[in-house]
Amino acid sequence: MDYDVTIIGAGAGGYLAAFYLARKKKKVLIIEKEKFGGECLNYGCIPSKALIELSESINYLETMPGMKINYDLDLNEWQKWKNSMIGKITGNAERACKAKGANVIYGTGKIIDKNTVSVNNSEYTSHFIIIDTGSVPVKVKGIDDVYYNREILDIKNIPKKLVIIGGGYIGVEIGTAFRKLGSEVYIIEMKERILPEVEEDLSRAVDRKLTKLGINILTSSKVISVKKSGAYTVKIENHDDLTADIVLMSVGRIPNTENLGIDNAGIVMDGKFIKTDDHKRTNVGNIYAIGDVSGDPMLAHKAFYDAYVASENICGNNVVSDYKSMPLVIYTDPEISFTGKTTEKYKKVPVMANPRSLTMNQNEGFFKIFYDDDGTIAGAGIAAPRSSEIISEIGIAVEAGLNMKDMFLTIHPHPTISEGIKDACEE
Repeated sequence: MDYDVTIIGAGAGGYLAAFYLARKKKKVLIIEKEKFGGECLNYGCIPSKALIELSESINYLETMPGMKINYDLDLNEWQKWKNSMIGKITGNAERACKAKGANVIYGTGKIIDKNTVSVNNSEYTSHFIIIDTGSVPVKVKGIDDVYYNREILDIKNIPKKLVIIGGGYIGVEIGTAFRKLGSEVYIIEMKERILPEVEEDLSRAVDRKLTKLGINILTSSKVISVKKSGAYTVKIENHDDLTADIVLMSVGRIPNTENLGIDNAGIVMDGKFIKTDDHKRTNVGNIYAIGDVSGDPMLAHKAFYDAYVASENICGNNVVSDYKSMPLVIYTDPEISFTGKTTEKYKKVPVMANPRSLTMNQNEGFFKIFYDDDGTIAGAGIAAPRSSEIISEIGIAVEAGLNMKDMFLTIHPHPTISEGIKDACEE
């Protein structure tokens, strides 16, 4: 065999698996068809959060009492900085893998059989294969020439009017950012509410704030067509037409398995996903699948976790995946996060009772802790400033089986956002 492990895709899970395995002296080949770091680092998580941080900083000053600001945003210069920042992150990741001995080949990898992968007209054999080919945006037949996440994050000018088709997390995050940067924003969602993938309380908290920001939200609405002739014209069922400078299509993502050679190895699918067991192993014993391509949730940190599970099992250890405290974070306003599960019993305290939030001029949202009959913490939904930075505290509680009193008696620094968790756990 040429290699111990061949990894198809150098996204969040792929490059981390390569690093883990190479560190354990495995001979590793990584095949990447575009850019090291995949969708998250290059076109999703990282650039979108950079844009959101920019918009938050401007909005923070604009809305702070007593503050008057004038600013001149050169988005061209900002894009140069963003791309340079991404280059450092992806470059460091690639260098770290190579430093451990992994070999990187750029090209489109295809499975020939259970031990063979081809790339750039050459074939390589290995004892194990890991598939980490990620996901791609859903495209709607008949709606063409629109923007997707990659294009919208590379624009050089702030659009005067932005129409977003899809009120899921990507659409709402991007819509919020551009509204704070001065765009008139419309979000069109087919379902009854935006963010249908999260608990309703969290969705409502964001909906209220978006309305205050002046974002136009059209729910239970179906887009019939999008036409471009200079500007865009969006036809909506039972609604007046909308015109826009930019239309962003954001109606979900699907696993990227096209032309991968799945059938060549006899890999079993689970709908559009590659079916895996709780070791991240496919039905073909030496082939693993991780990240978006292996099932929901499609999150980079899920891919990181999958990479660890698959790598440990390839190395002969018996590690089983467990997603019970998998966090979901959406970088909206307020920032929302969730982990664990919901139960009939919960405690909820408002953000306006949190002194640190008030020092930030933030008074909307809540801390909601779910617990079982015996007081064991089951999960939490938080709508609060920087909730992404504190949700892991609940994840640890769920993993460790801590109860409400344990959390309340844990001394939290003052003043901090995290005190909201302590307060929600008070008897």
